[in-house]
Amino acid sequence: MGVYKRFDSVPTKHRLDRYNVEYEGQDVWAEFERTRNDEFDSEAYRNTLKKTERTWKAHMSNRGRHHALARPRDVETWCADLATDRKLETVYKEYWIRLEEFYSWLQTHIDHPHVYQPVLMAAASHEIARAVWWVKMDHNKAALGGVNDD
Repeated sequence: MGVYKRFDSVPTKHRLDRYNVEYEGQDVWAEFERTRNDEFDSEAYRNTLKKTERTWKAHMSNRGRHHALARPRDVETWCADLATDRKLETVYKEYWIRLEEFYSWLQTHIDHPHVYQPVLMAAASHEIARAVWWVKMDHNKAALGGVNDD
């Protein structure tokens, strides 16, 4: 999740929204996407990447924030918007997974000040994001052969 587990624990000096000026006009998603295209060469992957980019950038623009500078509440409202006409399974498999990948990628690059992961924080703090997270957990459990964690 990063150094901080809950958004209200993040000191003001580390909150992403204070970097608006530095990120103005910068297409961080395109930078991220270039690194993905070298690693993942499938049409399905590229389609989910593009759908996530389109919906996420539009959502963040409507909220007056740069697409790389989200708060957990931004992730929650994006998930809620997507879930109005999609199953949670689709929200996870075709959108969430790429946004989580994007913010995890940002955390691993020193060029970016990301000391927390807003997608994971949203899952820990908000209802719809948490529901999408549980879809993810079900997928992971199935991938492990239905391992019982009792």
